[in-house]
Amino acid sequence: MRVMEIFPSLQGEGVWAGTPMTFVRLAGCNAPEEGLACVEWCDTRESWAGFSDVGAAELSSEQVARQVDLPRVCFTGGEPLLQAVEVDQAVRLLASRGTLAHVETNGTIAPFAEGDGEQPIPFTWSTVSPKPPQYVVAEGWEGLVDELKFVVDEGFSGDAALELERRFPGAAVCLQPEAGGGHGAVQRTLDLVQGHPRWRLSLQIHKILGLP
Repeated sequence: MRVMEIFPSLQGEGVWAGTPMTFVRLAGCNAPEEGLACVEWCDTRESWAGFSDVGAAELSSEQVARQVDLPRVCFTGGEPLLQAVEVDQAVRLLASRGTLAHVETNGTIAPFAEGDGEQPIPFTWSTVSPKPPQYVVAEGWEGLVDELKFVVDEGFSGDAALELERRFPGAAVCLQPEAGGGHGAVQRTLDLVQGHPRWRLSLQIHKILGLP
């Protein structure tokens, strides 16, 4: 498993904001090759180069698990499901000792280990953050999305959130102002949330608090 970093912190975004977790940030991201517009405001660009990154370490699932000492772990990136087989192994190993596994993904890859289309990776909580311009979520996520998280940039109207909320009923919908968008992004987010009472505001509280 190609790992950029493993560190304990508080979840800074979405439904679980403020909850202690160990973060496993994996190398590799498909956003540039998929033409996703999030490349303009991504705050983890160091993970893009992926499998050739000098900063990435090759760790086994057991080595990753040994560095997780909090009740919850979050696999993020980059795009963690580019390494679905290794993530599946780590999640199942951690589950065997009672650790609850979250994932943060752009949703372009279905949550199955390679060659296994029957049993999804057993995440406790799946946060899917679809990206512009098309906000595509792959087939195979039906019934598995716990949270939809959207970054509100200047092009976000809310239509994608409405469409995906219908596709994934029961998923919490969180809207987060794009960090570089200034007051305009904040106001657009507030207007959208106040206009759709089922939705909620997400802030990057780890950045506000100066946490990793």
